[in-house]
Amino acid sequence: MSHPVRWGILGAAKIVEAEMGPAMLRSRRNTVRAVASRRLPAAEKLAADLDAPAAYDSYDRLLADPEVDAVYVATPNALHADWAVAALDAGKHVLCEKPMAMSADEVRRMNAAAQRNGRVLMEAFMWRFHPRVERVLDLLAAGAVGDVRLVRSTYTFDLAAAGDVRSGSVDDDLRLNADLGGGVVSDLGAYCVSGLRTYAGGRPVSVHSWKHSAPGRAVETTASGQIAFDNGVTGQFFAALDVPGGGLVEILGTRGRIRMTNAFRIRAAQAPFDIERQHADGSWTTESTPFHDQYEAEIDHFAAVVRDGIPPRITPQDALANALTLDAVRRSWTEGEVTVCER
Repeated sequence: MSHPVRWGILGAAKIVEAEMGPAMLRSRRNTVRAVASRRLPAAEKLAADLDAPAAYDSYDRLLADPEVDAVYVATPNALHADWAVAALDAGKHVLCEKPMAMSADEVRRMNAAAQRNGRVLMEAFMWRFHPRVERVLDLLAAGAVGDVRLVRSTYTFDLAAAGDVRSGSVDDDLRLNADLGGGVVSDLGAYCVSGLRTYAGGRPVSVHSWKHSAPGRAVETTASGQIAFDNGVTGQFFAALDVPGGGLVEILGTRGRIRMTNAFRIRAAQAPFDIERQHADGSWTTESTPFHDQYEAEIDHFAAVVRDGIPPRITPQDALANALTLDAVRRSWTEGEVTVCER
């Protein structure tokens, strides 16, 4: 086995503390070299928790560290593009938290930087690395539900009831900060669109979407919409930051349907992770899959892309396609039904 990928982490975000950092500690193919934060005490604490030898008070200092092979960009959404490009230009591979950026133009700029520097750039959609996803795609390819006609994707979360904001006030949460790229579409909606695109198996051609902002909020807290795909599949999504529930995906075909709860972010306590399937005669069967750490699988896959040269599961083209669709979702709020740009 090749030597581990040495990571530098940009941002002491909660996802690093709770999910990605511990996954890097568990992985034999990855190790944390450095953490950077605008607040040095935060970087030092997280570095200590992750057994990282270096903590920096600026992102530039981390990018200058010759011992860092790859960078995990966990900054606020609005900063993803600039810091991913800076990392790529510094010769680092990049795993960038979703959404890859705030627009397709920014994703194009990031992809161009990866190409000119010969480095790997991948969007961090950890849900794509659970074996249940590949099992469902295999079932669809085998015609288990006939021809797919409709895919529904729902992801909701009651931010105010979660109690996971460090300051204790939901008003301080980055997901509600317009200047930093907040809003439900960048957060949960990005998963919904990625899910629709993955299971529909076609290219989005048009979108009609609606949004709602809770009183006093500068960003959209609810978004819904319908996406038409070039293969005749219809996609429907609903995402909200003030509704409990979690992730749900339903796939309806001419000979049955598939239903999955906990469709995106999973925890061990939620196991088993079922694939509920309705057959043409109306009967239901359930196929269960065990817990699988999506974050560890994601970074192990990234290490294999970097060290072994395997193709990335989430390609630059896929990240661009998701960004183009999210752009169309946002344009639709003022323009009605809109066409999704092809590239």
